[in-house]
Parts: sequence; C-alpha cells; structure tokens
Amino acid sequence: MRHLADHPSPEDASLRLRHFLRLERERLPHPIARALHARRPSPPAETRLKPVLRILRGHEA
Repeated sequence: MRHLADHPSPEDASLRLRHFLRLERERLPHPIARALHARRPSPPAETRLKPVLRILRGHEA
C-alpha cells in the first residue's frame, strides 16, 4: 500500500478527503473483528462436556 502523498492529488477536495478516509478505514481493523477479539474466550471443552458425560454415565447432574 502506498502512502497518501505518493498518489496524485485530485483537484476536488472532497475526493481527496474520501480517499484519505478510505485509507484510514483500511488501516484499522474492522469493527466486527474488534468485537470478536473483545469477547470472553469460550471455556475449554472439558468444562462444557462434564455435565453431559455425567448424565451419560448414569449419574444425575
């Protein structure tokens, strides 16, 4: 990706602003990706399966 100054500047200031904002959005992680990384990690499979295994072995939970 080239730097903003490496591109020819358009005559219209709104086009220049739109291009700058697009480059800034591409630089940052997507909001959905940030939300996924902020979520609490899921518990390990052993803790999720303990109640199921207990029932399958015949012991009530």
